[in-house]
Amino acid sequence: MKKDIIKLGLLGMLFVSANAFAGNPDRSGGAGATQLNINPFGRSSGYGGSNTASVRGIESFNMNIAGLAYTNKTEVCFSRMSFLQGAGVNINNFALAQTVGEKGEGGVIGLGFASWDFGNIPITTYDNPDGTLPTFTPQVLNIGASYAKKFSNSITGGFLIRLISEGLQDVKAQGMAFDFGVQYQTSLSSSKEKKEKNKIKKEDFRLGISMRNIGPDLTFRGPGLSFRAINSATGADRKAYFSADKFNLPTLVNIGLGYDMRLDKSPDTYYHRLTGSFNFNYNAFQSNVYGFGAEYSYKETAMLRVAYNVMGDQQAFSKNMSDPQYLNPVYGLWAGATFQVPVTKTGTAMAIDYSYAPTRIFNGMHTVGIRLTIGGKKG
Repeated sequence: MKKDIIKLGLLGMLFVSANAFAGNPDRSGGAGATQLNINPFGRSSGYGGSNTASVRGIESFNMNIAGLAYTNKTEVCFSRMSFLQGAGVNINNFALAQTVGEKGEGGVIGLGFASWDFGNIPITTYDNPDGTLPTFTPQVLNIGASYAKKFSNSITGGFLIRLISEGLQDVKAQGMAFDFGVQYQTSLSSSKEKKEKNKIKKEDFRLGISMRNIGPDLTFRGPGLSFRAINSATGADRKAYFSADKFNLPTLVNIGLGYDMRLDKSPDTYYHRLTGSFNFNYNAFQSNVYGFGAEYSYKETAMLRVAYNVMGDQQAFSKNMSDPQYLNPVYGLWAGATFQVPVTKTGTAMAIDYSYAPTRIFNGMHTVGIRLTIGGKKG
């Protein structure tokens, strides 16, 4: 009990420190590498980012890496997001998680790759504005390596190192970012209820805190920033370079709560679950975001989820609704579904995930994912 109080105190300290990253809409557009804030996973993206406290397994890569500690044995996932449907931009995402040691006592390690596909874009110049020249393809690749561990039945923690690479063939920006996360879970049921009614014990209350995209500034470099400079006085022909300014990473902090409501009338079954979630997003480069989500699950086989995000700055939110040139895909109604079936009696299961995220223009963001859990429990 004393250890849990100490750990909860540490969580409280993290909560207070999050105020250092309070939302700042005046700095909107001041950060680069904003693709780090796009969640390409099919299950958790349907939650609209509101499941910081309840995200589990491999889906934790872009939410709260502490949830990776709940990987049962081996988990593999591939997903593809149609970003701004109709723009021809897609995100291909692959991730792998594996427990370490006997019964996972050594923690869980994870590896993830996210690559953006922009298609072939015609090259245009002043002399050739019609795109009759060859094409080019921007390159955006994120590679993440992570580790998470259960420190007790209630506390999990983890960290992630992500390598960032973006640019063109002759101009690139490369660097790294760090994520840290903590989750706490417990049961709010009374001791009498646990003893007399709940024959199936489940932790129903969850708290999660994650700090994301912490790292040094990035700068674009490469021969593409060079140009030919001829001195008009001396005629000297030299190669000169533009100086590219550095840019910040899109640092943010998520603080989330989750609660599982057991809908079964019989204490011997746990077939119907309804989870409510709340998330407060402190963002260093835009307005804060409040997220509310819910997920219904039947036997952890069929799941439906819905979420709604609203911006904390009402003035900025009003601007979003009135300015057709302003695009912010973090508010509005999100939705998703999962269908999971067992493959073997040892716990191997396969799942298909789908999610939809709203956008002001185009036709939203659609994600389809396939997950394989090997030798673990369902869910």
